[in-house]
Amino acid sequence: MRQSARTLPIRLPPVPGEALDSWLEATARRMDTTLGDVLLHFGFPVRQSAGNQFRGIPTDWTIFLNEQLTAAVAHATGTAPEAVTAMTLAHYDGRALQLSSEGRAVSRHVLWGRGRGSRFCPDCLRSSEGRWQLSWRLGFSFACTPHRRLLADRCPHCGRVPRQRPHSGRSVPQPELCGNPPIRPGGPVTAGCGTDLTRASTLLLSSGHPVLMAQDRVMGIINGATAAFGPYRIVPQPTPAVLADIRALGIRVLSDLPAAVLCERIPADIAEVHLATDRVVPHAEQAADRPGFMAPPRAVDAAVAVTMALGILEQPGIHPAGEALRGLLDEVREELAQISVTSIDDWGRGISPVLQSVHLAALAPSLRPSEHLRYRTTTETPRRPTKTTRDIEQRAKKIPTMFWPPWAVRLTPPAGIHARALAPVLAALLLIPDSRTSLDQAARLVGDGIDGIEISRLLQELDDLPQWSDIVTALDRLAGHLDADDTPIDYGRRRLLDYTGLLPHGRWLEICRRTGTPPGTGRRERIARSQLFRRLSGLPTESAPDDPGGLDRAEFRATSLRFTALQTPELAHALQQEALNFLASHHIHDEPATWQPPTTLLAGLSLPGPDPANIDLPRLHQLVRERQHPVQHAAQALGTTVEAIRHVLYEHPAPAPPLTENAARATSRIRQQARQTVPEERFTQLYLDEHWSLQQIVTLTGFSRRVLTDLAREYGIPLREGPQDYKRRGAVERDWLIEQYVHRRRTLPDLARETGMSTANMTRWAHTHNIPLRPRGGASHHTALRAPEQATDAPAILRAALTSPNARQRLERFAAALPYPTVTEAARALGIHQSTLTTQINRLEKDLGRPLIERAERGRRMRPTPFGRKVAAAAKRLIGPGGWP
Repeated sequence: MRQSARTLPIRLPPVPGEALDSWLEATARRMDTTLGDVLLHFGFPVRQSAGNQFRGIPTDWTIFLNEQLTAAVAHATGTAPEAVTAMTLAHYDGRALQLSSEGRAVSRHVLWGRGRGSRFCPDCLRSSEGRWQLSWRLGFSFACTPHRRLLADRCPHCGRVPRQRPHSGRSVPQPELCGNPPIRPGGPVTAGCGTDLTRASTLLLSSGHPVLMAQDRVMGIINGATAAFGPYRIVPQPTPAVLADIRALGIRVLSDLPAAVLCERIPADIAEVHLATDRVVPHAEQAADRPGFMAPPRAVDAAVAVTMALGILEQPGIHPAGEALRGLLDEVREELAQISVTSIDDWGRGISPVLQSVHLAALAPSLRPSEHLRYRTTTETPRRPTKTTRDIEQRAKKIPTMFWPPWAVRLTPPAGIHARALAPVLAALLLIPDSRTSLDQAARLVGDGIDGIEISRLLQELDDLPQWSDIVTALDRLAGHLDADDTPIDYGRRRLLDYTGLLPHGRWLEICRRTGTPPGTGRRERIARSQLFRRLSGLPTESAPDDPGGLDRAEFRATSLRFTALQTPELAHALQQEALNFLASHHIHDEPATWQPPTTLLAGLSLPGPDPANIDLPRLHQLVRERQHPVQHAAQALGTTVEAIRHVLYEHPAPAPPLTENAARATSRIRQQARQTVPEERFTQLYLDEHWSLQQIVTLTGFSRRVLTDLAREYGIPLREGPQDYKRRGAVERDWLIEQYVHRRRTLPDLARETGMSTANMTRWAHTHNIPLRPRGGASHHTALRAPEQATDAPAILRAALTSPNARQRLERFAAALPYPTVTEAARALGIHQSTLTTQINRLEKDLGRPLIERAERGRRMRPTPFGRKVAAAAKRLIGPGGWP
């Protein structure tokens, strides 16, 4: 190779888009010299036969030129080096084809790369005097748009593809003639076939023909860095990915689409040429085995494949493109269900995420309801799951077991499905979008309030609703919101709290006194506690620790509805404060009592349930004060659902009615005024310390004797039956009462039964002897008072756990749960909810300060720790076969 090339005496500029070999041949022709001499002048490596009569030309010179040769050609011709490189196939490397690592060959397995040879337009060769376009060598080149012709694939005489090997270096080039070796045995090597290619006949296409528009589009893709048309407008894709999509769809057209269907979908002229049998094309039988997997051997095949592929990919969005692809897939398979979401993985390498989204949109009608959520088929860009197991576990902590009420109201149909049954299903479904989580796994992650079978059953019912697609959209939007933003409540932690101390009896009475709420006979207190439990924990009310299995009865739920209607803003505020105090007692100071995602995420959706924001609030407050069943009455009158009314009254309780509304409500208001005028301390001072009579207090305050009697009963102040009458019922010695009540901590009812007098009389004797009384409620209960005594008699390992009357039940259930493989199965066998058993075991571990069990994991059952085995054995010995001692 020479050190440097001399400049040529005649310089011929390349035409736009010309191939390197064509330009150098045209230069040799212009100089009327052989091609070999020109190449030797540039320093190309050549092979010479004996006598220097034949010069061979390198086969890869139109694919890639190294830096030295590029510089030599540029210097000799006065052309910029980058312009020289642009005339080789390296110009398209990484866009329309892929070169080998050495750059010397084109990969035939990627992007329809063509190893050798070139298609051609006869009219272009005629008008340019034999100048060949570089783009004709691409597998995606099939038509000449200026001359509206299908490109020719081969010489009409020898039937072979032109330029599969270099032009002879011994003659002056004639590029418009076929340079293939002659087909006549013994013919001259240098002359070649010699057929005039400008006379080749190809199909003339009409103006605006789909094939011409497809060729323009695909060349625009190749000449650009990215594509942003049709479905790619949302997520622009790099050129190789779009060409891989076209190739993948083209494979389906060429390999699977029946001929009759193809004739219906493309113009008749191109269909006729495509379907014509061509026995002259070399290796046609091999190409027919897997058509489209490599570059189609004929321009018409590429034209059909690309045109039909772009008919899908030029739709205005992913879902319209999916609908177009669905039509193609319907013709390929008897049933769309035969095609899975992973079938596209076999369509070829490098497919873009946009085509995967189009494929999912095409399959949407055949997917199961849960798959609509999993693949987000109602969004602009459906996709296969991307979230990890850890991502979904983090999302689960942000979701209550019972779905947020305002969202549940909107997603629950007015009839057919109960909101109470749907709430845990919706919570579990929030873990499905963009994840591989199964329905059973989702149920466990959000609290195990339901199982996968029940979720699937209710999903089918939701799928039958006309609003199903908007329900999917709502859940997908909410899942995305939870993933993107932090939420103020950790529901995973809330589910594990011990709620046994929530709203104790004494606190309920105090709240009732402060807010003027009648405390009721006990059911109202249980309702308030269960509702507070559900709102704090996110769990169903039947999981409340005070009455597992009893709070969900229909009668209780009906009473709960009425309590919701009768709740006042004052009571709601007091219960909210009680909830915050409860959280603080568990060292949770940075969370609100309740929270809900913004319902603005539901904007623009048509959902089955009513919008609570549309309820006339003043009218609702008026209605709930008028009837015995106010919530049902208000729902019927306002044309909405009971759950919508319940939610609005939670958020905006109706104010207390005026005093004049009726006698019962007037009495309640008077009692509230009496509490404010004569608080417990003042009443105790007047009646017990200063020995005022009830009548004197009536005269002082102006309240009736009945109101003050009820107030004394509420305060736990025993009323005197008459002057010193209680002394005639038997005397009680002070020392004995102190010993029994103070030191031995027996209860007054117990002492009263022993002495044969009433509890009230025993209370009077305590006041007479100036013995301070213990506060009412759980702290004075007989079983509570025995707890310290039992702890003293218990084994040392258990004493720290014997802190309350419920300790016995916790220990019994812990010991009974150990034979089962999981907490869930143990709870089911014991007839309680899983969250209740989990809470009780957590409380034992907290009291004892050490873990008791190793939780079940995949492939391993639940088992006690060594410490847990000791605790269980001690508990069984203490409880004994006859129960607690």
